[in-house]
Amino acid sequence: MSAGYANEAAYPAGKIKPGGITDKLLADYPNLYGDLSANSGNNALSRDPEFTEGFLKRRQDKLIFGSDCGCSDGKGGGASQQNNPGASRLAGKCVARETLSLLNRTVSPAAFRKLTWENAHRVYGLKG
Repeated sequence: MSAGYANEAAYPAGKIKPGGITDKLLADYPNLYGDLSANSGNNALSRDPEFTEGFLKRRQDKLIFGSDCGCSDGKGGGASQQNNPGASRLAGKCVARETLSLLNRTVSPAAFRKLTWENAHRVYGLKG
């Protein structure tokens, strides 16, 4: 997401420098969508709240929430983060719950509905 990223870490930390490839590709290609699931999605959204707010507002029609959480109890239990040192900040937490909470705090109710429901239904042609 950050401009100048050189693949140094699986889950980079710190401020996001605007102008990254993710934002550019989502802007340039109408048939490209972003996945907000798992540790990578949560890390991308949680590391720089200021950037995230603008990114979600700009790309709210192009992003899709996916739970992709391995916890067995909705609280991080089971195989969730125990064997993933790069995501130790989420140890004992449900990745899906953390991401949903972040989205709920960051975007409007209408954008939250798009990210968690409407975009997937539109893109994948789901009924209901």
